[in-house]
Amino acid sequence: MARMSISKLAVVAAVVVASLAPISRAGATPVFSDGFESGDLSAWTTTGGFETRTTPVHTGSYSGVNTTNDGWVSKEFSTQYTELYARVWLNVLSQQDTFRMLKFQTSAGANIMGLFIKDGGQLRARNYATATNTTSATAIHPGWNDLQVRAKVSGTSSVVQVWLDGQEVTDLSSTATLGTTAISGIELGNRLAARVHQAAYDDIQTDTAFIGGGGPPPTAPPTPTGLQATAVSSTSVSLAWNPSTGATGYTVYRNGSPLQTTTATTFVDNTVSPDTSYGYAVDAFNGNGNSPPTGTLGVTTPPTSGGGTAIIRAAGDIACDPADASFNNGNGTSSKCRQKYTAQLLSGADRVLPLGDTQYDCGGYQAFLQSYDQSWGAYKSISYPIVADEEHDTAGTDCGAPGADGYAAYFGSQAGPNGLFYYSWDFAGWHFIALNSECKDVPGGCAEGSPQNDWLEQDLAANSAACTIAYLHEPRFRSKNNGGQIGPDMLPFWQDLHPAGVEMILGGDSHFYERFRPQDPQGNYDPNGMVQWVVGTGGKSRGGLSGSRLPNSVTATASTFGVLELTLRSGSYDWRFIPEGSSSYQDSGTASCH
Repeated sequence: MARMSISKLAVVAAVVVASLAPISRAGATPVFSDGFESGDLSAWTTTGGFETRTTPVHTGSYSGVNTTNDGWVSKEFSTQYTELYARVWLNVLSQQDTFRMLKFQTSAGANIMGLFIKDGGQLRARNYATATNTTSATAIHPGWNDLQVRAKVSGTSSVVQVWLDGQEVTDLSSTATLGTTAISGIELGNRLAARVHQAAYDDIQTDTAFIGGGGPPPTAPPTPTGLQATAVSSTSVSLAWNPSTGATGYTVYRNGSPLQTTTATTFVDNTVSPDTSYGYAVDAFNGNGNSPPTGTLGVTTPPTSGGGTAIIRAAGDIACDPADASFNNGNGTSSKCRQKYTAQLLSGADRVLPLGDTQYDCGGYQAFLQSYDQSWGAYKSISYPIVADEEHDTAGTDCGAPGADGYAAYFGSQAGPNGLFYYSWDFAGWHFIALNSECKDVPGGCAEGSPQNDWLEQDLAANSAACTIAYLHEPRFRSKNNGGQIGPDMLPFWQDLHPAGVEMILGGDSHFYERFRPQDPQGNYDPNGMVQWVVGTGGKSRGGLSGSRLPNSVTATASTFGVLELTLRSGSYDWRFIPEGSSSYQDSGTASCH
């Protein structure tokens, strides 16, 4: 075979480059464009698991975000094209798997060519005609990426090109066949639920010529400066730092782990313990990524004056079933499945009280391992749980026959002796009584004369502690909006606890926070009665609070998740509700034991 001369090779190379070079069409009307500025998906032909959101956005007020792993939108054009360019601004918010972000389709819905993002960020082009993948060494960067894809359908002369921030990704350029059927539409997103990811799309444009754009990748903000502790007490640490140019928010780290995000340049950590050392750092972030964190600031809280204390944190209605659409691989949504974030509020507690409905929807053992154990399970060794109705359910992950077998297997001896799920214990000079309020499921029920009621009377008679806490799942009183505000089944418990001088009783079940004044069993104000809390704010969901509350209800909210903190001392206690996220709701105070 004759060798081709160097000059002829140069000519051939020039022809190939010329054939792949983009041709701009300044000022032309695009085939299709949408920046989601209508606030909805009306510009698209079909949608699924996709919605408009106000954050993050590239330009304007809205972007499009997949709300499920298989979320997508598609647009079918009225005209078919043998050559088409599609430009998309993409911001990958979270990712565990390779996912498809864009594809070209025929009028029959067949795939022609797709652009994927691998789990390491590398770009991948798929040619559906040849069933081949080409993976680039080029990867996307944090924040918004300007991606443009060209597909020319022309048999063996077909062309694929990809640009990132205006620079061609040459190792994805291809002239392999894409078939002969013209392009009739585009689709954003990924229709495979197993591809765990979330991404934002903005400023979509398709045209028959190169659309333009590009430039250097946007940058993350610089590291904040001036991190300092402005106040330190036995129960809180106040931090402040200087603003970082271009930052939209900051992440506060404690002992190397993320603690909270904030848009302010100050933060108060209310989850510390007395006489304990902590290391704090802060980074800045915007839509383009995070800065390196500051150096570690060491802070040691002072001991509590007046003797020892114990920190108790409690909430119920906690962990979503891992198959729940809002579970989102444990990250939840803004309004559901927030167990990961309420668990962060438990740091520094001496004991944790999970107030029932710990694991939805049936409390299966595998559900506990996949959901509760990944959040509140970090504090399992110091937890004293109670059982509830969800743990007895039969619909959900790894459900067996009716009963709380998964709950019993997960907590073991911590669930209480003999499978009865009621028990008592002592800590820091206080006595704790854990009751089983699922009366139809506990042997003998809850009525006067039942085995559990007799046990409670015996336990109270033998109790010599000056201060006592009772806790169960079903409250006696709660201001819920669908009736049943006073629970008759709980009356026998109250008739034993109240005359014994029990200080307080904690419950859950209703997905809100509510505190009552001291009451007697009939709901009358009594300065020597029990203070009742409803703390159904552990993360599953929120709502159900009536606009007309019961007479002795002091304060309530259904607008936030969070935990109740009790600081126990000899003869007295403090309480405060610690909200999750940016909620400003507050409830706190101090009381003495009877």
